[in-house]
Amino acid sequence: MNRLEELRQSFRPDQIGTLFVGESAPRSGKFFYQQNTGLYRAIKAAFHGEDDFLSNFKAGGFYLDDLSLIPVNGMERKERRRQCEESVAPLATRLKAYRPAAIVIIGRSVDQLIHRAAKEAGIDIPIYTTTYPGRFKQLKEQFASEMAEIIPHLFTVSQGK
Repeated sequence: MNRLEELRQSFRPDQIGTLFVGESAPRSGKFFYQQNTGLYRAIKAAFHGEDDFLSNFKAGGFYLDDLSLIPVNGMERKERRRQCEESVAPLATRLKAYRPAAIVIIGRSVDQLIHRAAKEAGIDIPIYTTTYPGRFKQLKEQFASEMAEIIPHLFTVSQGK
């Protein structure tokens, strides 16, 4: 396991209420759990996070995983798609172990693949999909709006209500 995956694992809650799933960590070496990505800032803002956001995220039963554990940005389109397709079965295996109460898919481009992984895992839970909060203001605003709609449901699902 590489150091980024070890870092990710250190923030895994004992029981995952809501699993966020992105496409992959960026090729740049930046990482959500290093608190240095736009995705980190967007999720923290959506939860109105404080300085100790990751600890609170974990304590709330929230966890971020990725479809592909190999960075896919920068790959040629066919290679990227192949890597994501090959990542469905390993994600399904992780989903069986995680047993989340809900999933939030980050990025519409991987929506179908993550739904397929959930089906392969045999889990029937609420699955929400958001826009990826990319570099453009409009995408960040759309993500924030979608998360504002989703977050109240996550607390209800995670608490079993």
